[in-house]
Amino acid sequence: MTESAQWHKHLPSAWVHENPALAALMQAESLTAALKALAAPFSVRLLHLGAVAWQPHEAGFIELAAATPLHGREVLLCLDDVPVVWARSVCAAASPQWRDLLDCGTQPLGARLFGHDLPLQRTAFEYAPIANPQPGAAETVWMRRSAFDWQGEKLYLGEAFLPALAGFLTSSQSV
Repeated sequence: MTESAQWHKHLPSAWVHENPALAALMQAESLTAALKALAAPFSVRLLHLGAVAWQPHEAGFIELAAATPLHGREVLLCLDDVPVVWARSVCAAASPQWRDLLDCGTQPLGARLFGHDLPLQRTAFEYAPIANPQPGAAETVWMRRSAFDWQGEKLYLGEAFLPALAGFLTSSQSV
């Protein structure tokens, strides 16, 4: 992913006007719930769970010391077994509460974040066009990022909206 991404507090209004269904999905508090509302079976494909290093789109977004070992989960959110969102969650490796929450296999993280009465605070979303995070993909995609605070422990969440999502949005009536 590119280090030169320009992050914005809001999606560009001209882009929102041209992509209203995608814009609504990108602004949904729970992406899991919004994807499940579309007219296709939803699933999660686990790509990685374990030690990770910062990626350019994450650095500087939440405050963790540069030497802090990191733990992360990378998944593809799928509709009809087609990857439509690439997502990555990162926390300090020394954060047992976040590590336990991230260790959910092919269950959606959103179900765990929003399906319980956890004392979470979330930052506002930021948006940027970035290089597609999937290996070998050349196109630019939109990404949103936010962070959760759970009793002083931070979790970074980045979600990149893949080109295949457009086909599900045009065939669906609501987001």
